[in-house]
Amino acid sequence: MNVALFAQVNRLEVEGGTLEYGVTGKPQAPTLLLLHGIRNTKLLFAPILQALAERYRVIAVDIRGHGNSVSHGSFSFERIVTDLIQLLEKEQLEQVTIVAASFSAVPAQMLAIREPKRVASLVLLDGGYYSLGEAPGFNQEKVVERLATTRFSSVEEAERQFSERYGTSVMPEGWMREELVKKEDGSYGYRLPREAFSAYFQEYSVYSKPELFQQLTCPVLLLLADDNLFSKEEQQFHRQAVATYQGIVKQAKVKKIPKAQHLLMVTHPQETVNEIQDFLSK
Repeated sequence: MNVALFAQVNRLEVEGGTLEYGVTGKPQAPTLLLLHGIRNTKLLFAPILQALAERYRVIAVDIRGHGNSVSHGSFSFERIVTDLIQLLEKEQLEQVTIVAASFSAVPAQMLAIREPKRVASLVLLDGGYYSLGEAPGFNQEKVVERLATTRFSSVEEAERQFSERYGTSVMPEGWMREELVKKEDGSYGYRLPREAFSAYFQEYSVYSKPELFQQLTCPVLLLLADDNLFSKEEQQFHRQAVATYQGIVKQAKVKKIPKAQHLLMVTHPQETVNEIQDFLSK
């Protein structure tokens, strides 16, 4: 699976183990650093990798706790940032654009603040502009319990359910093998440990939005799912959160993809690529 999608798969020694990441695209072109959502892996970007690789050098990371990266030890946004700085140093990357999905949009912004000369711009895919703890209906304890105890009869069954949920079959066969682990009873559950679910959801719930947003200086594209798919309460929450974000991050450009669900690169890959390329060309 990795061989088919990436020109090479590299590993980096980090605290507690290794960090795995795939590399593809044009070696001398500007670099995109892709960060996936929670419980996913670098393969979440499979629908858009080829199109992005035609113009850019692309590096997609398994964030710690996910995929083939270290699955124990410290789980925090600060630790993610430190891992990514080590990756930038190993690959001798003087400047990158970060494309971050969902929860990873918060550490992506933290990295942009920590390394302002290295982060040329940010593309936030439906995340990082609100606090999860304020979102309507979110209950951290229940969500962690549900995800930590989710079981599938097989990898194929997990992929079938994913395709049904997102109304698409664009993902390559077998892509969830790196996202899942076989349990003692023969079923499959998410590889991300319970303690990592708890730690990451907690950080996404309590991070200081004004403090983070006010320090951003690079160009930002906030690319959103279609909030018309939300309940009225959720619509109101997200629209206010976007307005607040724009009020603080004055340089942020906000775009919405009609009919897109949360995982934009899966439900609307071509539109996502078009928006990224349009943003980076200006």
